[in-house]
Amino acid sequence: MMTLMTPEPSHIRWLRPLMLSAASGFAVIGVWWAFICTREGQALDTLGFSGAHIGSWLVSDRANTMLSKVSVGGVVVIMAVVALTAMLRRRWLLALESVVVVGGANLSTQVLKYHLLHRPALLDWGSLTNNSYPSGHTTVAASGVVAAVLVAPKRLRSAVAVVGTLLMLAFGWGTLAAHWHRPSDVIGGYLVCLCWAFMALCVGAARQRLLGRGRGELPDRRPVSRVVPSLLVVAGLAALALAGWCAWQSLHVDVFDPTRRELFIAYLGSSAGIGGVAAAGLGVLVRLVDLHDAGSEQLAIA
Repeated sequence: MMTLMTPEPSHIRWLRPLMLSAASGFAVIGVWWAFICTREGQALDTLGFSGAHIGSWLVSDRANTMLSKVSVGGVVVIMAVVALTAMLRRRWLLALESVVVVGGANLSTQVLKYHLLHRPALLDWGSLTNNSYPSGHTTVAASGVVAAVLVAPKRLRSAVAVVGTLLMLAFGWGTLAAHWHRPSDVIGGYLVCLCWAFMALCVGAARQRLLGRGRGELPDRRPVSRVVPSLLVVAGLAALALAGWCAWQSLHVDVFDPTRRELFIAYLGSSAGIGGVAAAGLGVLVRLVDLHDAGSEQLAIA
């Protein structure tokens, strides 16, 4: 379905992303508490991590190669690319905001993991006791994706979101299959990036309202499709429902002596949870960016 976007009241355009940013931030803490600060959560997380060996032999070498490419230099390259894209669109402040999203998300992950959050020893699982939440590798990939959605022109935004979802899934599932991170670590990395992306939209909308002018480029009056963001959200919610069912089935499994079927269910639930957060989060983000741009175009015309 193709529709012309109807501009929203300016206070709605900054309030909604602010609320979503806050919700994402609370979700970061909520996932940490549920899966790391409780024994049941640690057991579910460990079952998903252990179950990853079922299919890891198919992808572990490729995943290790992909993950080994992630570095501080990669973050700098991502920041440069998204900033250049925004500047080519003559969106100077958006270029700065996109750089802040990438840098802030990756810095936040490191601070949370090494300085603010901890992992209590509730489950005696050998050497797997150190805190690894949120995943830094996942944050690098996801921050690049959300920044790309923010700076992408309207005609390419949906395609960027679809490709970005697949990229986030590749990194998220790759870290799990290669046994680099637990499932909760990956989801936490996604949520940190979404928190920063929604905040960038809030700041942009508030800035436009205060300045009372448009974004500095000619309005793009082409219709925008709701199909892609809607499909992403629906697919994400379906995946999260599957993850919930798998978690329910795994609640009373003996984490130290699971059957292969029990490991498979836990692994399926972990993978579904990772995919659900990525797809639903990007679907909401794309829709919000479209609404944000519609309001900006109205200001540019006025």
